[in-house]
Amino acid sequence: MFVFIIKKIRKEKNITRYGLSKSTGLGRGYLMQLEDGKKNNPSLKTLYKIAYALNVNIKDLFYTKFDINDLKEELYKSIDEKGITHEDTIKISQLIDLIINIDLKEKD
Repeated sequence: MFVFIIKKIRKEKNITRYGLSKSTGLGRGYLMQLEDGKKNNPSLKTLYKIAYALNVNIKDLFYTKFDINDLKEELYKSIDEKGITHEDTIKISQLIDLIINIDLKEKD
């Protein structure tokens, strides 16, 4: 299972989901599912289209264990600004848990 960083890259580059959809030929609904972690098995061809449209390397589309410290900082900031029960705070926390669990499974 993979954890994608597509939404973050797209927003940093000021690209709408509609714009990404147009440049990749992928449906907005499908892109939303990838960004929200509801789909996690895109083809290499799909990943290439997304990476090309975002002008990044395919490997840059994934969170890794090396992103955990940055995500923790983002989590603390979200807690301070929005509270512990805010949807964004919970999503960041779940993302950290997912990355840690994937890393632990790989070590088994």
